[in-house]
Amino acid sequence: MKLFDYLKMVIPDLTPDNSKVHLAQLNDYKEDPLVKFREGTFDAWQCWQKRLEFSRRYVVSLIRVPGTGTWLFAGVFLQIGHSEKQACPDREERYYQYRLQNVPAGEEYAGRMYISFRNTARNFIRRGESIDNDLIVNEISPVRLTFGEFPGYRNVILDMNSIGAILRLNLQSWRTALSVVKGIYVLTDRDEGKLYIGQAGGSEGIWGRWKDYFASGHGGNVGLKETFGPRDEQRLQNITFAILEVLDPNAEDGEINRRETHWKQILLSREFGHNRN
Repeated sequence: MKLFDYLKMVIPDLTPDNSKVHLAQLNDYKEDPLVKFREGTFDAWQCWQKRLEFSRRYVVSLIRVPGTGTWLFAGVFLQIGHSEKQACPDREERYYQYRLQNVPAGEEYAGRMYISFRNTARNFIRRGESIDNDLIVNEISPVRLTFGEFPGYRNVILDMNSIGAILRLNLQSWRTALSVVKGIYVLTDRDEGKLYIGQAGGSEGIWGRWKDYFASGHGGNVGLKETFGPRDEQRLQNITFAILEVLDPNAEDGEINRRETHWKQILLSREFGHNRN
């Protein structure tokens, strides 16, 4: 079913002709709207626009799932005006700030409905009627996308922006779970297809290692310094973090070193990855 046909069932006066579609994705400031949505700040974030693009009654917001032709439905918003250009937090240029009112009838599907769409234009804000036939609903998940409670060590796969949001929000279930264990982790460099195996053995466990990585971009590792230099933000967007093995918080350094070596040998991260020792 087409997206607009679906939305008209809950918002009868919404049509492609009275809507703009916001195709939100990573911007020039390396802000990831998917992370904004998961941390609950997307609605306010999208109100800041460089141009007067939201010129219709409704804004239908979709967020790209990185590396795919799939988009997450983030809500329908009623456009009720905008400010003159003004200073925008953390931006160099001046922006318009729109007043967008979330339409409650669309909230049932926000964060749950996924849309197939290949955006062949460079525009991130499109007229509804121009892409109406191309926006196809392909899934409605029973669970809304959020960071939520800690999902378990085996289910942790995060990019750098998501780690930053979890640290910034200081999510208690995540901090508690990750602070009480040591472990072996893998960083996947999606740009080069290389792995880096590391260990988290400090007093704050894996949580403390996350803080090191987010602060420096390389965690002090020689191989990652060579690759990412002085915090190459563009490259860091394409790094994912996963936990290979959880170790007891009382594990000794020798045991942690042996387990790290074990994973390096299995995954060949010295021969074909970023490990240097």
